[in-house]
Amino acid sequence: MSTRRNHTDYTLAWVCPLEIEQTAAIKMLDESHEPLEQERTDYNTYTLGRIGRHNIVIAALHQAGNSSATSVVTQIRNTFPDIRSVLLVGIGGGVPVKTSSGIIRLGDIVVSKPAGEYPGVVQYDHGKAEIGVFKRTGALQPPPAVLLHAAQDFAVNRTLADEAMDPLTTSLSRITSDKRLKAFHFPGRQMDFLYESDYAHLRAGYLCSECKCDPAKRIRHDYGVDEAHVQVHRGVIASGELVIKDAKKRDELAAQHGVLCFETEAAGVLADTPCLVIRGISDYCDSHKNDQWHGYAAATAAAYSRELVLRLPMYKPKQSPNPGHCGDSARARILD
Repeated sequence: MSTRRNHTDYTLAWVCPLEIEQTAAIKMLDESHEPLEQERTDYNTYTLGRIGRHNIVIAALHQAGNSSATSVVTQIRNTFPDIRSVLLVGIGGGVPVKTSSGIIRLGDIVVSKPAGEYPGVVQYDHGKAEIGVFKRTGALQPPPAVLLHAAQDFAVNRTLADEAMDPLTTSLSRITSDKRLKAFHFPGRQMDFLYESDYAHLRAGYLCSECKCDPAKRIRHDYGVDEAHVQVHRGVIASGELVIKDAKKRDELAAQHGVLCFETEAAGVLADTPCLVIRGISDYCDSHKNDQWHGYAAATAAAYSRELVLRLPMYKPKQSPNPGHCGDSARARILD
């Protein structure tokens, strides 16, 4: 625990919908800070700390969903007035399609990025039903330019890095090297089951191996030599109130909107605040989904987020209107 800071020292918020995601986020901090006072109307619980040169507010949701995300982010911005950017980090359901980085598989990362008519996130369940068609209404904000630039910088540098010096692997080891956190360790590619879209899970509440789902219905993956290598896919993420557990519905919505991942909080955050969405893929949005990959997917998303923060620029401090006042002159901020 380091010395106490001020509310205005924090310019970046890291929001985690689930407890397991919050644990992964805290493991990414270089140092922790003492808690600060907050208004009685702010019901959030914060973890304050630093990654590299940037001070960060970490907050979790009391329950998953867009409404909860909206409330939490609103309270963050009221308590920490200099927050300029938000990272929404956690797990999501992947669409097993091929991108420029390869086939999306469990443990990979999907990051929101504007594509076509979409600003990075599409709220697929918000709109109006007309004759024979469902039309989406409203528009969400694109991610802050500074975060998009940092994501691109990471992609370039990771491509150029020596295979043995993968920065994402280095950050991921902050969790996976901790023997106490077994839930966050790599489950093994042999546990990555992708079934044909029309083959339903045989018994709810049981693993595929326990209820004897037919192995012949699995789609064979060609993963290459390094099965543990984490790929980063950038594109459109779908956000809605309902958890998708239907492979046919997944494929239908993915084809309609060109999405790579499904989740349930981004639309709530983006209603009022620019945000970059980062999701570790924990399932394929089908009836076979389970919790086996939750920890590792949360870890990969958190590791990527740390690397992103390390690449954010530092800006010159704002000039005080009073030349004789220098209270904030030594503090740098992340700007939009």
